[in-house]
Amino acid sequence: MEENFNKFEHENEHKHCHCKENCFKYALMFFATLLGAFLAFYFVADYTLKMMFSPEYHMRHAEKMIRQMDKNIEKELNRDFSRDFDKEIKVIGKSMQTPVEISENNNSYVVTVTLKPFGNNAKNVKVSVEDDNILKIEGSNEVKKGGRENMINLMQAYKLQKKVDKEKITTKEEHGNYIVTIPFIAQ
Repeated sequence: MEENFNKFEHENEHKHCHCKENCFKYALMFFATLLGAFLAFYFVADYTLKMMFSPEYHMRHAEKMIRQMDKNIEKELNRDFSRDFDKEIKVIGKSMQTPVEISENNNSYVVTVTLKPFGNNAKNVKVSVEDDNILKIEGSNEVKKGGRENMINLMQAYKLQKKVDKEKITTKEEHGNYIVTIPFIAQ
């Protein structure tokens, strides 16, 4: 019986020892995993902080952003000037050849302004004579078409050679023109 007891004790001791080995193995694996996670976090955090505070990183990043902005600006300029702007210049060049004509007859100056560039509306044109015989012609019009807005502005000034009577200026609309008659002062 003593032999059985020793055998039982030896088996029990062996099981107990085996349990200690497993516990030690699991504890070692746990600490190794914990150490690995800590080291991974440490290296990632260290690398990120070095990148954040590194002037080289910021210089490269800034240069990359500047190159991208330059590409975008160049793309926009090429698109605007090659496609849209050229057409607008041609259209304006054809339609805005000189909407103002000044002529002189025996007793007055006659200013004829073509109303087409100004929306065929005489209210968009202002003709006045300032002190010192300065004739000022102003006109503007906004055209909104297809989500685009075009604005036409005209401002011209002329020095009139003969004295004029500002109080007797007459205006009329005729055949798409705004005609302003400015009489001379009788001498």
